[in-house]
This record gives sequence, C-alpha cells and structure tokens, in this order.
Amino acid sequence: IQKFLLLLIPYYLVMGYTNFDGYTLFALFPAMILLINSCTLDVQQNNQKFLISLPVPRQQLVLAKYLAILPYGLVSLVCTLLLYLVAFLSGRTTGPLAWRELALCLAAFPLLASFYLPLYYWLGRKGTQVVNFVFIMLIMLSISAASKLVEWLPGLSRWVSTGKTDSILLPVIAGLGYVLV
Repeated sequence: IQKFLLLLIPYYLVMGYTNFDGYTLFALFPAMILLINSCTLDVQQNNQKFLISLPVPRQQLVLAKYLAILPYGLVSLVCTLLLYLVAFLSGRTTGPLAWRELALCLAAFPLLASFYLPLYYWLGRKGTQVVNFVFIMLIMLSISAASKLVEWLPGLSRWVSTGKTDSILLPVIAGLGYVLV
C-alpha cells in the first residue's frame, strides 16, 4: 500500500488540476484500486491456502475481507479531503465541500465491492484480469455517467445540492435496496 500511495499523489494532482469540478468522483477510484491490489496480492502469494488452514469459520474470513474495504474507503476519503483543502487554500475553489456527493461516491464503493469480491474469488486465477479490467472500466464509465444520472433524476440533483426531497419514500427505498445488496 505504501508504494500505491506514491501513485495517488500524481493521480490527485493531475485530476485536481484538470477537472476539479468533479473532485468528489475521484474518491471512488483509489479505493477500488486498493481493493484490486490487495486481492491480486492474495492470489499471487497464495494466501487463500493459508487462510483455509486456519481454525476460523469461513463466514469470518469472508467478513474480514469485506471489513478490509473500510480502510481503503478511509484512504480515499482522506485523499479527497486533502485535495479539497489544497484547492481551497490555493484559491481554486471557494465553495463548501460537497458532502452529499462525496458520501454517495464512497457509498458506491462497498456496493461495487459486494459484486467484485465474489466474482473475483469465484473465477480464480484465470479470470482475475478480466474481472479487474471490467471493474476499472466500470469505474471510469461511472465517472462520465454521473452527469447523465443527474440529468435523468432531477430529484437526486436537488437532494445533492440542497438536502431536500419531495418525498421520504424514495430515499428509504434506495437505502433498503443498498442494504439488501
């Protein structure tokens, strides 16, 4: 992870300089890359054989893998907040931090991980490159698709900008669907 953190510095510098308007969307990419990196290292070092030999139930191993995504999300959050702080101090932005957008992007990470991890371990060594490629492309496309989503769902745009909704039913249904997935 230390070597990967050195890659994050130029990533956030380039992204922050070229497209600072969508800085909250940059929170998803480093977290997903950290997850992909950790899974790739697990497969390369045959950690699965070691984990199976431990006197621990399989449910705890799976839970541990899902809990490992929390530090990755935290690293992305801290990096995004630092990017905002640097931009604010340098005068590049004067607006307040977009907490709702940032929360939505970070909430998308566990959702993506809930699809990524089972696929990754189900396909094994042979399918890892395909799964990694598909999810990296999915993240790249989601950044460009976010603007279209705001156009299609004006209620989401209003909630992100003001925090107000017409009805509480839609956020409740979305929250229950998220928890279910």
